[in-house]
Amino acid sequence: MSRAGALAAGLVAIAALAGCQTWADRADAEMLTKCARIADPGARNRCQTEVMTAAADAERAFQEKQREAAEAREQREALREAYGVPKRAAWP
Repeated sequence: MSRAGALAAGLVAIAALAGCQTWADRADAEMLTKCARIADPGARNRCQTEVMTAAADAERAFQEKQREAAEAREQREALREAYGVPKRAAWP
């Protein structure tokens, strides 16, 4: 019974990822499909965990990069306002 539940959960996850737009999402979906084919339940779970962890790490890194860029923009704007430098003469 638990095997059927795990298979159903895996298929739902794969179906959700199948409609993804980016190449990274398609690669993750392909890796999850490969993980679903592993017969050993422990190895299959490890494989799925590694794929999902890698995807989460990539998303976290992307968000951190976006946050750093936003903070840099805010800092440049604050410096521009403090020193009165025109926008076009400030930083690119």
